[in-house]
Amino acid sequence: MKVFPRGRRRLALLAPALALVLIPFSTGTASANSSPGWGDDKPDVLAGCNHHGDVRWPSSCQYHEVNAWTALGKRHQASNVVGNCGGTDNGTYAVTYSYATNTSYSYEQSQSIEVSVGLKDTFEAGMSASSSTSETWTLGNTRTATSTITNTIRPGYKGAYWFAPWVRHSVGWIEAHYNKRTDGHYYWYYPGQGSSGIHIDTPVSWSDGSLKGELYWATWKC
Repeated sequence: MKVFPRGRRRLALLAPALALVLIPFSTGTASANSSPGWGDDKPDVLAGCNHHGDVRWPSSCQYHEVNAWTALGKRHQASNVVGNCGGTDNGTYAVTYSYATNTSYSYEQSQSIEVSVGLKDTFEAGMSASSSTSETWTLGNTRTATSTITNTIRPGYKGAYWFAPWVRHSVGWIEAHYNKRTDGHYYWYYPGQGSSGIHIDTPVSWSDGSLKGELYWATWKC
């Protein structure tokens, strides 16, 4: 298991970040088109490329990546809080931290989209691959970082671990081809040709499959 501990740091209490909530295609609006941002005058590209629902399925779908980058994500509390509140001497505690995450897909960074195996493969085929022998990213695979570390807490203090995963960000658009004219055209580009409306965030892992990230030890007064 490989992480990059920053050493013992006294940090303010951090609240765990909210998880991205996966919502179904239907948004509850009057429109039957479940592709976010598109009305009924256009084909339901996401549903069609997902082979989902009673819509015309494209003959082929291709994801075009416009930009991609890797960045350190938000910190998430990864262990229970351990306290040495009533002690008079330094306390030694074996603290187990664990954090797991998976790929998230969204439209314009605001609305989650449902992705089937087929559309996942379409996205992955269009994303730039890792050129490193030590780290990689695979869409749809849950990655986990976990370990037990012994740490010391001063009298009157509590402590816990936070973990920030490295995330591969990809933005781009989908090109869909239809065998017959669909809403007037054989080719449709969602949400627009050359746009960066589709957002794919996937965790970076080491070659052994474990989640890559940075570990933080925080202490604060009881």
